[in-house]
Amino acid sequence: MSPHVRNNSLKGAKKAGTPSPRLLDCLSGLTQEGQETVQAFLSYQGSPDWDGLKVVPPGSFLEEIIELFRRETDIPLELPLVAALSIVSGYLNALGARYEISGSLYSPKLWTVVLAASGSGKTFATDKVASWLTDADGKPVVPELQSASSAAQFVANIQQVPKGLMVRDEFGQFLNQIQHLRHMEEIKDILLQAYSGGAITRMTKEAQIVIQDHAFSILGINVGETFGDQIGAESLVDGFAQRYNFIHADRDPKRLTQDFPIYFEDWDCPAIQSRYARLRSDWLKLLSRSEFEDASFVFCPQAIDLFKDSFRTLFIEAEIPASFYRRAMFSAFSYAVVFHAIAGNRGTRIERDSMSLAVRMVALHLDQARRLLTSYGLSDLEKTVQKAETIRDRLKARGKPLKARDLVSGIREIKSAAQAHSVMSLMK
Repeated sequence: MSPHVRNNSLKGAKKAGTPSPRLLDCLSGLTQEGQETVQAFLSYQGSPDWDGLKVVPPGSFLEEIIELFRRETDIPLELPLVAALSIVSGYLNALGARYEISGSLYSPKLWTVVLAASGSGKTFATDKVASWLTDADGKPVVPELQSASSAAQFVANIQQVPKGLMVRDEFGQFLNQIQHLRHMEEIKDILLQAYSGGAITRMTKEAQIVIQDHAFSILGINVGETFGDQIGAESLVDGFAQRYNFIHADRDPKRLTQDFPIYFEDWDCPAIQSRYARLRSDWLKLLSRSEFEDASFVFCPQAIDLFKDSFRTLFIEAEIPASFYRRAMFSAFSYAVVFHAIAGNRGTRIERDSMSLAVRMVALHLDQARRLLTSYGLSDLEKTVQKAETIRDRLKARGKPLKARDLVSGIREIKSAAQAHSVMSLMK
């Protein structure tokens, strides 16, 4: 598998658009959905004790992958974790597997954006995991959907590989381009159609192209430090960006770079080879599972009950808008199917344990999304809203209503009446 698309023409993508770097600066121009999303994350405090490694099924080949990277590299473990989850999702897509919810069938697609520091091993980790998760002859088992620099080519690529996995380096520049370059802006609509599962259509001078049966996962990889320059705050909170689950891959302070001059230097030692052998054995067992081909996965009542309980407890207090929390939580079903396969569970009935891991993964993504928004000034915006509430309460005590000019004159961060009105809409 050769999962990466490297396009040197992307280097100038930042010039294509000038995204607003701070939430406060773009607040007055946000859609209603965007403002509701900002309000949601001002309320959502996250799960500070959550550790992404808790989503790994014990005794699975995923656990062996993580342990090999932990012992032999300084690479953030989120990178091999997300790579493996994406590959399994793409494999199930290619098999035609789907899951049933309320009488409708959906593919176990995962659209993930992983952010890591420059030089942290993003490409190495993804390529290494892909080389391990191959067939018995070492050949790729997941069809690779190539990205493109035009809508026409992208549709042609989907026609060629309608089911599988797309892995894209410099994903932030790609998103920047499809929102700011005219010859690529149609790709945004194509991706929206792909996400919804409906027919992908495109009109040409010669004919109308229609792709009915498609299902592909996306793994976007980007340098975390540059993502904010490529994707503005307004794009991050609108409906399009909400379709991606974000995760930060941080360096582990316990695994120092100087301790790993060569990755997997001890590859031939018995302990490493034993782990790798178990990894390959369990993975090949997954490939032999004939019941996954064109499967229709169903969820047991206990798994559905766990989803419903988590749906309420994760979001009801935070008042996250329906558009956001439904998209975020809906990915739990895809994750549950993927974890079911990774854990080696038999049959196509998804039990509570797989849903539990899936809900944890969604909680992780929500925490990471709030962290990403914080880098766009969410904390600064939160402080500004608190200042505005103080002014409002002081005026209320004097029997006076709060007006936009009170905030413009009383809070130096607020520069205009439009900003003031937007801040007022976020106040409790």
